[in-house]
Amino acid sequence: MTKLLSANLLRLRKSMLFWGCLILMLLLGAGFSLYCFLDRRTYETLGVGYVSNLDPVLFRYVLLVGILMAVFVPLFFGLEYSDGAIRNKLVVGHSRLSIYFANLITAVAAALVFSAAYFLAALAAGMALALPVQLGAAQIALLVLSSLALTAAFSALYTFVAMLCARKAASAVACILGVFLLLFAAIYIDGRLKAPEFVSSYELSVNGQVSQSEPEPNPHYLRGAEREVYQFLNDFLPCSQASQYTSMDVANPALLAAYSLGILVVSAGAGIALFRRKDLK
Repeated sequence: MTKLLSANLLRLRKSMLFWGCLILMLLLGAGFSLYCFLDRRTYETLGVGYVSNLDPVLFRYVLLVGILMAVFVPLFFGLEYSDGAIRNKLVVGHSRLSIYFANLITAVAAALVFSAAYFLAALAAGMALALPVQLGAAQIALLVLSSLALTAAFSALYTFVAMLCARKAASAVACILGVFLLLFAAIYIDGRLKAPEFVSSYELSVNGQVSQSEPEPNPHYLRGAEREVYQFLNDFLPCSQASQYTSMDVANPALLAAYSLGILVVSAGAGIALFRRKDLK
């Protein structure tokens, strides 16, 4: 498998797609820090006071990498089907297990590089613009480790699709469509969890006065077992996890990391089992 990894890493070094994604992440990291700085200056000009800090900017890479890898993985590994590279690897004696693992490790490595590029660019630009970081070093380290587990889970899911679908365009569409469906599900789940327990209505009288009614129970508020199910999905689904990192609303990063590693293991195991039985014509 060492030779397969070396070949994949050499392909990465020569891939315009890889370098384009890397440059994009660098620009996004620096750009979001600059936006945060301009946002801070705007509030200071309005006399509202300082409200912006660098913390949320640092972890926006989680969702960005999740979306970016949905494009990168199918296109990068799809070439192996179109140019017959997978068949050639099998002919020279490489096992299907080693081929799958080499591609999975390569995908995870690319995701880590993209994540590091964004994080370091955002941190460097933020420090240059004197943006404060409120989190401590230990908190940042814990969030970085748990979020990197999520990027590895994203990579494993996309590798699963790319290795089982011989058509590059079809696998790319499936990955992109899948990540956006998960993103819409994350928005819906978050909205349901944040629905208030009580709601009030407002009425405008004839003389123009606004009156507020007594708070009433919200029928859309989640209770009991239903709330527990939604909370589990919010912590388990990849895009829901990514939204928590993006909004800096992570209550239990260790739990999220455990779910991400579970997704990684299950998707890798299922992918290997199915890839071994796949007919490579």
